[in-house]
Amino acid sequence: MNFEYWYVFPYAIFVCIFATASGFSGAVLFQPFFYFVLNLPIPASIATGIATETIGMSGGAYQYYRQKQHDFSLIKKLYPFTLLGVMVGFYFFLKISTPGLKIFIGLVMIFIAILQLLSLKIRLTQVKHLNFLAPIITFVSGIFSISTGTGVAEMNQPLIEHGYKRGTRKANATAILLEALADWPITFLNLSLGLIRWDILVFSMAGVLIGSQIGPRIANRLPERLLKVVFSVGIFCIGVFYIWRNF
Repeated sequence: MNFEYWYVFPYAIFVCIFATASGFSGAVLFQPFFYFVLNLPIPASIATGIATETIGMSGGAYQYYRQKQHDFSLIKKLYPFTLLGVMVGFYFFLKISTPGLKIFIGLVMIFIAILQLLSLKIRLTQVKHLNFLAPIITFVSGIFSISTGTGVAEMNQPLIEHGYKRGTRKANATAILLEALADWPITFLNLSLGLIRWDILVFSMAGVLIGSQIGPRIANRLPERLLKVVFSVGIFCIGVFYIWRNF
């Protein structure tokens, strides 16, 4: 076994604790790490990040299931649109050029960061026609997720919490389960393309298996609003860096 990428293991633990405790997808922090630090090609960094996230989100979803935090009625309502977005996004992922994909990732990250910050102030219950907008939001999140590694949890968590008036913990848990259910078909598609780096995944997978058991257990002890601000500022900077690097 090659231990060249051993340091991915502790990084994966930290990211997964952060993600599963706060309702974010881990790939949004794995993908830039794999691309900028490990110098993977952009498609491989996205695919390996999503594969890592698949294990982490599934583990976190299992812990939240044991705590009976999921809202399965919303899963049934939103998941078909997420899956449709994944299918459309896969076609987009195959067709877009590498420079275009990098710029798209940057724009998505900036958009997600702004959305998270706005969700601290704007309540979607004040928006009319939410039942019409929700499938669109969820569909777009599926497109974003397969082509950039982020989107489903970040866009659906505020929708579930504020739009459907679920508590923060239940919204986090439901968004994480929705992310996990979207990640599995994405990972199978990436496997079919041979994009996943197994020498890295073995360490990142081991890390998220541990982190996913810790995050849901300590979720109530972490400052949720502070996590959103830190997360949003961080991915906003990553998004700007992506775009700056390609001009």
